[in-house]
Amino acid sequence: MKTILEIENQTVEFERNWFTGSFTYTINGARKTLDSSLNPFTHFSVQLSRAYELQIENSIVTVIKTRPLFFAGLRKHNYKFYINKQLVKEIESM
Repeated sequence: MKTILEIENQTVEFERNWFTGSFTYTINGARKTLDSSLNPFTHFSVQLSRAYELQIENSIVTVIKTRPLFFAGLRKHNYKFYINKQLVKEIESM
């Protein structure tokens, strides 16, 4: 999954590798990790949803990732992107 958001005149690129499970975002050329592929809880979790919250300038960005219950590694996940608690984008992707 790869998507781009415009947040306060800045381009933020979110990327999740379906194979390794790593979840990163890039802002101003700097890549930051939300989920590391080295963390075992990235691959094994009993929760179906996970929320990530980060602050960019004066905006609070929340990403909610929801996975399917069965065969999550082989099925599409749902991603919702909120800026200041307003839904701006929703994606369904591996």
